[in-house]
Amino acid sequence: MHTDPYPTIGVVAALPAEAELLTRATDKMMQGSSTRGKIIIRKSGIGMQSARRQAEYLAGISELLVSFGISGGLNPLLKTGDLILADLVMAWDNDMHELSATQVMPATFRTDERITNHIAEKFQENIIHFYRGPILCSSTPISTATSKLSVHRLTGALAADMESRAICEVAAEAGIPFFCLRAVCDPANQTVADIFPAMVDKQGNPRIGHILAHLVRHPWFLRDMIRMASQFRQALFALETAWLLVGEHFLSSANARHATSPVRAGKR
Repeated sequence: MHTDPYPTIGVVAALPAEAELLTRATDKMMQGSSTRGKIIIRKSGIGMQSARRQAEYLAGISELLVSFGISGGLNPLLKTGDLILADLVMAWDNDMHELSATQVMPATFRTDERITNHIAEKFQENIIHFYRGPILCSSTPISTATSKLSVHRLTGALAADMESRAICEVAAEAGIPFFCLRAVCDPANQTVADIFPAMVDKQGNPRIGHILAHLVRHPWFLRDMIRMASQFRQALFALETAWLLVGEHFLSSANARHATSPVRAGKR
């Protein structure tokens, strides 16, 4: 376990753009700052297995683990760019399109309550609009408006991602705190075309050849791509604004003790 008196925060981000944002914002924090902690950023690629590998690496050198990135909206009230500070991570292993009211509800994992409360207070003090509640971690994308609404009705989850469960589980296993900060990219009323997941590789890098080939066959798809790119930028902007506040706060030695409180992430 890391023993430096100043905090080390381990952050897992699935996509290159998310990791680049974190790096840029963290560099901005550290320039001319009196903070003494560290933020270590690991780009995992998409999915729980990839996220777990990076979270396990970070757990050995960090006092706090973070799941950070974009998500798909499930609650119809949330719009593109809305921030989500999760208090629960709901884990569902089955095919999301086969959900029914008779199925067993997802396993639920807690984020660190004390840290989450503290971040919520900072957001409120700085007039940063956010939603607090559960997110759902799925092994497959939840892409249609119909399936998003169905999942929300059955679970109450605000949004969905594909990595947070693994990061939260690793934090629980290591006995260190965990929190989750996400921003909505595609809202609940938007169906995401099946081709979008195929346009990036497992590391989240664009498959340029695949994209160009699809556009040659379906040129009208360019409009959807432009819309998704705009939504992605909106979500990243919201995340950067939030991280500049959250990251700097937890880098100070005084807040290190707060971040490593006895309240730990764990299964409910």
